[in-house]
This record gives sequence, C-alpha cells and structure tokens, in this order.
Amino acid sequence: MTLDQVLREVAGRLDGSKATESDVRMLRAKLPAALMPDWLADMLKRYNLAGASFELGEDRDLSKLGAYVLWLPAGEMLVEASECEPGMTVVPSGFLPFGGCSVGSGDPYFFDMRQGSHDPPVVRIPHDYAGGKSYPLNRIELVVPNLSKFFSMATVE
Repeated sequence: MTLDQVLREVAGRLDGSKATESDVRMLRAKLPAALMPDWLADMLKRYNLAGASFELGEDRDLSKLGAYVLWLPAGEMLVEASECEPGMTVVPSGFLPFGGCSVGSGDPYFFDMRQGSHDPPVVRIPHDYAGGKSYPLNRIELVVPNLSKFFSMATVE
C-alpha cells in the first residue's frame, strides 16, 4: 500500500492536530528544500499527526529496541533541527526530525530523506554520538524501512 493509503486507514485513530499553512511556510522557510517536499507538507496538513503517539514493539522495530514516538508539532520539529543535538548535526546530511521518544530516552526520530523518497526510512538517532562536526552514520538506528510500514505496523496510543 502507498503511504497515503495507509494514512487513510489509520486517520480515524490519530488524535493529534494538523499543521496549518503557516506551519508549513515556517518549515519551508527554515529547512533545506529537500527536507520539506510537497508530499510531506500535504501529509502534515491533511492528517492529525502533531501530538499523536505511536508504539512499535521490539519485535517490529528493526533496531529491536521498540519505538515509542510522539509526533512533533512543526515548531518543535524546527527546534530539534536547529537548536538541539543530534538534529543540528544531522539535518545538513538529509535527516528531518519528526518525533521524540515518549518514554524517556530522549532520542529523537527522523526521516532519512537522503534518497529523496516519497516514503522515507524512519530512523532513531541516539544522542550519545552527537555534538561533533559530523554524526557517525553507522550509529543511526533503522526503525522501519519506510514511513508507510511505520504507520501500518505501529499502534496509535
């Protein structure tokens, strides 16, 4: 199934809020263009994602850690991208922050936008290796190979 098809299936369970036109303009103004493609802007405006919580058990998370993701509102995405680590280090490499850990690790979740996919991989980027001039890419943890799989496998909390 396509990303949009999966999102339409889970839309009724999403208890967050939609991004506004103003939110999308702000993201586009402050992020590299490759990190805010049209499909993503449309998704953020169309679905109640900001503030929604998702859970992937250890058996569904490729890193085997389990993923407990709180989808960030637009303003918090920008804070993670421009004021926090590891965001400040990895955004220039093509990673877009979209989620925070809802159970306390503090490790943020990102879309891996390096390939320009309309259905990007979801990764966790631990704080442990942040703060240098570059982030060791071999320390990035693949959660699921694409966003549609994330939505189809995650439990909406």
